[in-house]
Amino acid sequence: MLTTKGMNRGRVFQASLLIAISGTLYGFLGFLGTRALGEHISLAAMLFWRFLIAGIWMSVFVLKKYYFRQLNNVIHKPTLWFIFFIGAISYAGSSGFYFIASQYAGTGLAMVIFFSYPMVVACIAFIKSRENINIATVFTLLTMMVGLFLLKGNAATHSLNAVGVFFGFVAAAFYAFYIVGSKRAAAVLVDSDLATMLLCFGSALIFLVAAVLSHTLVFPFSLKNSIYFLALGVFATAVPIQLMLEGLKYVSSIRASIISVLEPLVTMCLGVGLLHESVSHLQMIGALIILMGSLLIQFKRDL
Repeated sequence: MLTTKGMNRGRVFQASLLIAISGTLYGFLGFLGTRALGEHISLAAMLFWRFLIAGIWMSVFVLKKYYFRQLNNVIHKPTLWFIFFIGAISYAGSSGFYFIASQYAGTGLAMVIFFSYPMVVACIAFIKSRENINIATVFTLLTMMVGLFLLKGNAATHSLNAVGVFFGFVAAAFYAFYIVGSKRAAAVLVDSDLATMLLCFGSALIFLVAAVLSHTLVFPFSLKNSIYFLALGVFATAVPIQLMLEGLKYVSSIRASIISVLEPLVTMCLGVGLLHESVSHLQMIGALIILMGSLLIQFKRDL
């Protein structure tokens, strides 16, 4: 018979696995987003269609639960408004600013800066909730930053650009607030499908306004565009957001942010497998460091 302690460990492991899968699916975001932008679609329009499709996809599951009266005990209206506005702003902001940083500083440097968000999450968690942050946790965060820097590689098409660096840190800060805010929503056991739908529709609204104001809103008429946007909206947005929110019900925001750093590792593997990109020995070492950091964090019971 399982003890309460054993059940809690099992929940933490399952939640960590969901977050790891979420980070893996997020790894497809760069590949699919780049392909969509290559079809002569603006950044604002691409992000609008991404989040709109994700929201429509999740609404099917929400309506099904509503029809069978499975949402009666999980609706917490103040938290739902929080997710729609604050959550959407933080998530949409991180997405938009990351792509801007990539345009100015290159995807490699932008990735390293953006994935410093676990440190921001740790600082926010310590200041706000006094979550436990010991030397081992700090060492894990710093080690994974070294792995990210090695994963970036030596090749660069952009010089060090102050604007790109600035937007990279802004994107990291926005995503950190999204993680911490999502943990707050998960703490009151808001249904993950409902939370994902609201987050996606809120983000879509933000980028719809941006696309309309910039006169760049277009419709993805071609079959090729439709496939890219469907994959981008469902498999690289809706599902990973849902898995992240579900996992945050049982693990801390710090643990979740560290595990989710698996995303750039998946992006590198996609580059090798689909784009036939070469990988240096240093990049392989960086990938190994990130993978080991994500695995070792599972043995920390106090995080």
